[in-house]
Amino acid sequence: MKTSVIRSLLATAFAGALTLSAAPITPTFTTFGPLPGATFGGSGIPNHAVAITTYDGVTLGLTAHQRYSNPPVGNNGAGDFYAVKDGDTYSGTNSNPAFARWNFAFYALNTNSSHMYLDLLYDFDPRAGTDESAHGRLSVLLPSVSKAQDAWQDSWNLGMAFLSAQASGTNFVLTPPSGSFNPNIPGEYTFALVLRDKDDVEVARTAIRVNVLPDSGATAILLALSVAGLAGLRRRH
Repeated sequence: MKTSVIRSLLATAFAGALTLSAAPITPTFTTFGPLPGATFGGSGIPNHAVAITTYDGVTLGLTAHQRYSNPPVGNNGAGDFYAVKDGDTYSGTNSNPAFARWNFAFYALNTNSSHMYLDLLYDFDPRAGTDESAHGRLSVLLPSVSKAQDAWQDSWNLGMAFLSAQASGTNFVLTPPSGSFNPNIPGEYTFALVLRDKDDVEVARTAIRVNVLPDSGATAILLALSVAGLAGLRRRH
């Protein structure tokens, strides 16, 4: 099949996903805990507190974690994460004040025999309860693979410039949210992975909420939440 035809088909499929819910995104998952197969595209990225949803051979995972040596990100064991506001100034040569001190990380593995469509939704608005329809959206074709190392996964920061720009390719369409991200503003940021079938019908999702706290004095709270979350995981497993 010619590339132009593939692009046309993908554009048609992704166009069908343009209508998103007018409701806010809330934490949603099948299980919350370790996702051992996930590296999130790096090394040393925590994979012990992940919102995981499984559906018909597909595994979806979302988490949030500190960027390099920034303050730790805590969680309540139920899909809410807690980070500290302000730009990243704790990473030496990797520091970037336009970046948050925290990243969000995603994982999607499709071992189903057919391809699926996946939307990654992300939030620039620090106000609570942002409508799903106001989120940025990266729509991708999720191919069927047989090995966990072929999962679609990475760790991104809301300050990354490409998340603010309209873009498209042979297997993706990116539509940014309105406005821009400011790492210095505390608030609530929500994320979701939404799985759709060939008819553009949502069949599964996983979602998290990142609560950004107002000052560095929150570090003790984050540490306490992390310890409590780990204790909860030990009890459940």
